[in-house]
This record gives sequence, C-alpha cells and structure tokens, in this order.
Amino acid sequence: MYYKKSQAQQFTIPGGTDGVLYPAHPKGEQSIAYIEMEGEYPVGGYSFNDVCTETLYMQEGHFTVEYGGETFELDPGDVLMLLPGKKYRTWGKGKAVIVITPSWDKAQNHIITL
Repeated sequence: MYYKKSQAQQFTIPGGTDGVLYPAHPKGEQSIAYIEMEGEYPVGGYSFNDVCTETLYMQEGHFTVEYGGETFELDPGDVLMLLPGKKYRTWGKGKAVIVITPSWDKAQNHIITL
C-alpha cells in the first residue's frame, strides 16, 4: 500500500498537537499517524486505549511520557510502546511517527481529566 501525505486526514488536538492520520490497513490491522507537538497531551489529564497499542517512534525533539507509573524521556530514534489499558500523558516539543495496532478507532480512546 502506498499513500501520499495529501491522502492523510489532518487533525489538531488541544494542547499543541497537529498531525495526520494515514488511511488504515484494508483489514483494519494497523494505521499510522505523524504528529508534531509543542505542549501536552491530553491537557490536564491522561489518555488510555481499550484496544489499540500505539508504538511511538521519536523522530525529532524531545517528549516526556508518563506511562504505567513510570516516566520516559524520548529522544530521536527512541521507541515507546503504549499498551492498551494503561493510562499515559505526554509533553514536550518534537515530531513522532505512531504505528497503531489494530487501526485507530476514536471510540476506544478515553481521556481521564484530573
């Protein structure tokens, strides 16, 4: 499968994140997003997925991720796999590619506000 960036769906998340979500695998097995963030996600809380694993590949900059009771400092080339059922939050300035397995489904992502 080949996709140009122009085929991706653009999105903005409050807190300083812009990105694109590429079309999903035809059988729903995975999707890929690219994000540029300067701020935090989610603002004032945590996020968690019921089903999807998000594998974050840090491309540029620096993110701090609080995940499963630990804090991870991500620099270019680092990878962090966010498993379903564990809350996380992210802050920093950088660019990352996220592989989502199975394909992204907004209904399975939840925000917990503090």
